[in-house]
Amino acid sequence: MLGQLPPLNAIKTFAIAAQYLSFKQAAKVLNVTPTAVSHQIRSLETQLNVTLFERKVRSIELTPEGAKLAETSLSVLNQLHMCLEEIKTPSNRVTISCCTSFASLWLAPRLTEFNLRYPDIEIEICASNTLVELEHDRRIDIAIRYGLESDDPQERLLAQEQLACYARQDFLDQLADNPNIFVTEWEDDFLANIEWRPHFDELTYTARSFNQEQFALQAALAGQGYALISDVLAESTCQQGWLVEDKGMPRLKGYNYSYRLSPYTEDAHQVRIFAKWLEEQF
Repeated sequence: MLGQLPPLNAIKTFAIAAQYLSFKQAAKVLNVTPTAVSHQIRSLETQLNVTLFERKVRSIELTPEGAKLAETSLSVLNQLHMCLEEIKTPSNRVTISCCTSFASLWLAPRLTEFNLRYPDIEIEICASNTLVELEHDRRIDIAIRYGLESDDPQERLLAQEQLACYARQDFLDQLADNPNIFVTEWEDDFLANIEWRPHFDELTYTARSFNQEQFALQAALAGQGYALISDVLAESTCQQGWLVEDKGMPRLKGYNYSYRLSPYTEDAHQVRIFAKWLEEQF
């Protein structure tokens, strides 16, 4: 059966032309001439005895048969690409998915310690505020989740955060009237913003918002006011002595940090090592 398939190169050329609906753009991607692309597709149409594109004066359109082949060929070629990427990935690499604030404020500052302990394991961070489905993305080995407590038995709790007010010591020593409080108001609605307003008198403080926790933290590091942020994310800066918590200010219950292992790589030695280290750090 496989021996009767058209050449893979012709299928690839067709798929790229179908994706862009342009022989010229496909030629650019493939680093060949538009004429070469046209010949490849003509040859494929002859072999299949079907018309795949309607050629117009300045454009091309897929025929119903072409659309059907495009959907299948693009899907198969994407799967092939992912498989090839997977098998050529170094076996000692662990790819972590997490939100951007956690990556910059918690994970990155601690990776030096991990690298010293496990110099043969390479860590790759994929930071995004989009939820990754491990069943569909085989590139990710561990997903660190942030949100409400989950009843998923595969998800393991790391910590429940508390939101607290952090500032530089010199800012606290010279505390002025109506100081700034920098808060986080996320723009995407996958997770409700934690309601902080009832805990603060808006006549006493000036609230200023950012859409990422690291911006609030940077403002506090610059001595501009308080950062109302997670105690998990503030931990490294407090350990360095750059910020301190004002314990006279309210503390609020936040969300949970948890993690989940990929079903495809959960038994890999390097993945288990990182998961154990992660739990130790918390």
